[in-house]
Amino acid sequence: MRNARAEPDAGDSAGGDGGATRSPRHRRTIAIALALLTLALAASWTYAHWREQRAQETARATAALDRLFESRLGIASTSGLGRLPFVSRANLIATEAALRRLCPHDQPAVRARGLAVLARSYTVIGDYRHAQALIDEAERLLREHGIDDPGVDAASASLLNLQARYDRAEVLASQALRPLQNARDAATRMRRLALQTELARAKWGLADDDGAMAMLESALADARALGPAARDSVAELLTLRGEWRTREYQLRAAERDLEQAIAMTERGNPLLADAARFQLVHTLLKNDLDLQARAQAEQLLAYRRRAFGERHPETGRAWVLASEAQYLCGDLSAAVQSAARARAIIVATYGEQHPEYAELLRQESQNDAVLGHGRAAIAKARAANTLLETTLGPTHERSLRAKYNLAIKLVFSGDASDTESFKQGVGMLEEVIRTGKETDIPMPLEKTKLALAFAEQPGEAAQQHAERLLIDGQIENRKYFPPHANIRLVSDFALAQLLVRRRRDAQADGLFAEVIAHIERGDHIRPTMHSVASKALLYRASYALSSCRKDQALTLLGQQLAYCERHLGPGSDCAASTRVALSELEHHDHLPARFAEHVGGADPTRRWARRLADQLGYARRCVSGISDAGDQRPATPAEGRAKSG
Repeated sequence: MRNARAEPDAGDSAGGDGGATRSPRHRRTIAIALALLTLALAASWTYAHWREQRAQETARATAALDRLFESRLGIASTSGLGRLPFVSRANLIATEAALRRLCPHDQPAVRARGLAVLARSYTVIGDYRHAQALIDEAERLLREHGIDDPGVDAASASLLNLQARYDRAEVLASQALRPLQNARDAATRMRRLALQTELARAKWGLADDDGAMAMLESALADARALGPAARDSVAELLTLRGEWRTREYQLRAAERDLEQAIAMTERGNPLLADAARFQLVHTLLKNDLDLQARAQAEQLLAYRRRAFGERHPETGRAWVLASEAQYLCGDLSAAVQSAARARAIIVATYGEQHPEYAELLRQESQNDAVLGHGRAAIAKARAANTLLETTLGPTHERSLRAKYNLAIKLVFSGDASDTESFKQGVGMLEEVIRTGKETDIPMPLEKTKLALAFAEQPGEAAQQHAERLLIDGQIENRKYFPPHANIRLVSDFALAQLLVRRRRDAQADGLFAEVIAHIERGDHIRPTMHSVASKALLYRASYALSSCRKDQALTLLGQQLAYCERHLGPGSDCAASTRVALSELEHHDHLPARFAEHVGGADPTRRWARRLADQLGYARRCVSGISDAGDQRPATPAEGRAKSG
């Protein structure tokens, strides 16, 4: 028993000796492991704490930046797909200085995002050079810190699109979108929307209309999936789709998009509703709904005067739009006054090197042309075209509008001896039409005007070319416009006039009858169309008289008199001259040779007297035994006057 107690078991002895020798090692291992674990936990906690602090700092910096932009620029740094509000250069300079103080260099993402928003704001005042410098700085910051920011990429693509550098914008937006395809958080998805929108704009600029619309539809679906938070984005995308559908002459669909955008935002975000209404006016004007367009334009103007004040450039832009609607409604006095109000604001805020100044010049040129100030109209149209091509590029939609406006002034200046201007204008019209073909944008109005230009030229070749163009134009116009549309009426009337000159009177008479019927049935006829209807009635009366149908000629002249009195006024040149002509023809077979001098005297504005003398004078007398004077009458009124002399 003693030995058992005194001599330990061998196993116990071995175990005891080994345990005794390893115990300190175990303790050291455990201690090291615990120390490492503690260090790892501490590092993890420190990193998590640092990340939390960093996130809080970023959130505070972002919130401060948002407050800065909201207070100084009227925007939030991460919001908006469309046009930003105008602010003065002085305000932008002060905001940029505040941003640099507010966002230190250790917050590169926030600083870069702020610089990108500032860049977009600088584009509004037309300073693309400084905007590009800010974008370059933002991209450099992100690159140096290995950060990607879709908001900065979207701003960069937006600037490229504004400058018509669509190929680079497409590449940039496509690359920036790839890593965001599976984004789940709302903030990233909102930024993805901005990139999708800029990619769609780039594709549109590159004439990939199908790709552009597909991308826009994708963005619209994503925005709707985001729910109420993206309501404003949905409205902005609908506005963009309405603009594009207008350019494609899908005018009713465009109206629906724009009206929906207005309804969605009129109460919650009137600025977005305002932008949609601005585009709606253009859509209504393109669809010849001039009275509706004028009502919308004047509503827009009233809102901007109330919201922005009398001197704000957005109010100036609204005055330009109101002038255009008033001009097309035939209220030239109001159009001139509105343009004058716009000029005072736009020159003071944008200066004379901004696209908005070019838009003002374009509208002033239209007003001047109607007032008879032909040289001033051409000079302003030319300046507008040059400025827009310089700032936005030659294929931009606004540049093409300006080029078309200049071409019309050159072609229809009224100076038949100025063949150089005519050739230049025709060349410009052909350029615009060619660009439309290359970009898949319909150009029915431009094609019709080109046909009208050739229709006015002498010579068989020019008239054959004009007839082909007018017939082709009829097909395209019927595709895009309702029967009462002014462009269809002008085109048909021009073709009928051309047929008269080519001595195909019976065919022309039928076309004149259609024009008159459509004008009388139309709900939205421009005032200029009333003169067209009167001229068409006169042509029909002339044809009836020359083909021995005097009773029908008198009936048609009676209709013309009633029409002139109703639409142009009882004291108008048209009504007064027709009244005298009707009385003369009741007793004679044609008007006397000196009818125009007798009715109009020396007044050059009495054009209707001369027109009546040309159409109902000796040259149009009924030749016995011939039911249709056809080729046997003089080819021109001038020849008729020579014979009667």
